[in-house]
Amino acid sequence: MPPQGEQPVVQEPEGMATKRPVLVAVVCLVIFTLATLWAVAIMRGEERPLAARADLTTMEIGKPEIGIVNQRLFLLQLDAKEKREEQLRRLNSYGWVDRDKQVIHLPIDRAMQLLSAEPQR
Repeated sequence: MPPQGEQPVVQEPEGMATKRPVLVAVVCLVIFTLATLWAVAIMRGEERPLAARADLTTMEIGKPEIGIVNQRLFLLQLDAKEKREEQLRRLNSYGWVDRDKQVIHLPIDRAMQLLSAEPQR
């Protein structure tokens, strides 16, 4: 029995009010669905004029390079390998750099031999 003048302690009911959160969730879901349908309608409206103007004879699909973007698969890329082979051929061969100035290039091994044979300055 509580002392005089004090209210008895009443236990709060357990649980949570679920009506309001469920209502908010349903409203949000409806708004999201309507916004999605609206976005789809806008995209379809934008797509029609583009599809009508597309000239299928000038399509670039399937070309190895479109603009500056390389479209080939990495497994089919041979450019780097070919460039490296060409650089190695140049490093291991004789040739002209500038004929007018009579400047040549020699194989890298020969150039290193000549440099190592020179006296140190």
